[in-house]
Amino acid sequence: MISVQNHLQLLSGNKIIFAFLLMIFLVSCGAKKAVTSSKTKDAPVYDSSKPKPNVGSEKDVTSEPPKVKIKIDTTELKYPKSPKPPIVVKDKSKPTNKGGLLLKDSYNIKMLIPLNSDGYNPNELSQSRFVHFYAGVMIALEILDDEGLKFTVEVIDTEEGIKPLKDKSSDIVNEDTDLIIGPFDRDDVKLFAELCKEKRIPLVSPWQTSTKITNENPYYIQMKPNLKEHFLKLAQSTTSEFKKGEVYIVGKNNKETNSWISYFQDAAADKLGMNTKDFYIPYYVTDDSLSLGPTAFNRLLKNSKVKAIILPNYSYVDESFAYSCLRRLMAEKGGKQIIVYGMPMLYESEKIEFDYYHALQMRMVMSDFVDENQADIRAFRRDFLDLYGEIPSPDAIKGYDLMLYIGRNIWKYGTGFQNYLEDEATTYMQSTYDIKKAKSEDSPTANDPDAFDYYENKHLDIIEFRGTKFHRRN
Repeated sequence: MISVQNHLQLLSGNKIIFAFLLMIFLVSCGAKKAVTSSKTKDAPVYDSSKPKPNVGSEKDVTSEPPKVKIKIDTTELKYPKSPKPPIVVKDKSKPTNKGGLLLKDSYNIKMLIPLNSDGYNPNELSQSRFVHFYAGVMIALEILDDEGLKFTVEVIDTEEGIKPLKDKSSDIVNEDTDLIIGPFDRDDVKLFAELCKEKRIPLVSPWQTSTKITNENPYYIQMKPNLKEHFLKLAQSTTSEFKKGEVYIVGKNNKETNSWISYFQDAAADKLGMNTKDFYIPYYVTDDSLSLGPTAFNRLLKNSKVKAIILPNYSYVDESFAYSCLRRLMAEKGGKQIIVYGMPMLYESEKIEFDYYHALQMRMVMSDFVDENQADIRAFRRDFLDLYGEIPSPDAIKGYDLMLYIGRNIWKYGTGFQNYLEDEATTYMQSTYDIKKAKSEDSPTANDPDAFDYYENKHLDIIEFRGTKFHRRN
């Protein structure tokens, strides 16, 4: 069952169909579906006797009072439905303990998503990304159903109403819950991580990335690598390609930048086996030097050895600063060949145009890179558009990949599935999952090599701009 409160207003055109994704009250993951929803607050009729319609079938929009029928169908999707062969599971009429695995014939999943169904605005990207994520999950649930995997899914809008999520926690974290996905807000994640630890319920965090969420918690699974993992990936890439003195780290001369530089130096020396702690050269700039003169990078560019620059800024608070650095570098470098490395923010920023990517041969570290050249990605985008009247964002593919990965593994390993994920490194359409044990920054067991604090996906890619597009580096 998927339950979402029905408070959305009708929209015009194809947006109607997609917006009403949020208004699906009941979806049985064990039956062929025909789901009807309306603008009124009365529960719609659920009819499992009707066959699945075809992709792109007519969406019925009537006159006042406005109603919309949503017909969700994945029977004719062209992209690979099963990155791995379907898991064959024998019939189980009741929970069983088999080989140490607690297996059930159906699992109850709760998803905590900030859909903001009370005030949905399709032009608000901060809202739209979660709608796309949810739509991707819906497609994945259909595929899991086709594979014979049974789930009851309750979707909880974390931004609906005035009651804080923490006041609803006792209703969410209970004995009937087998898995929680979400929430988004960092403080809510910390709260639910501790509640799930106490109740021994796995909590999958798709969005937050930190080394300070929880301690000694084998029930917390963080799907995005933390900041230091991003830095380590950049260090691995640059130390393998360049020599000492050829890579500069650019930033403001402050405590934060200096701590980043220290981490890069330590990573090069200790974690990567370099015989020096001064592999990288710091280079400091100020807002004034970036805005007033044409010589912000004059001293750096005069060094004939320099070949690459790292911009370690990751927060959108630093977006304008990072953009100014790129703008000045592009203006001052002349014919000099420079490669600029950076964090996902440089890829996602709307300030940075393709001219910068090309002229500065930019490379970024990414955890969820969508390669639109892939045939299965193109097919997914086309079929998503047919189903929902929207071009899918990367969050739609993220939701699709995540639900397939988590769904298949909880079905295979049972309620303690997270303890087996280290043996299930898998690549789906967009995401690669390489789950490892991780330690918190303030871990009480820092000196115990066998202890850990949580599970974390460690996979990251370096992408580079070649021709007219970004590609993964081999």
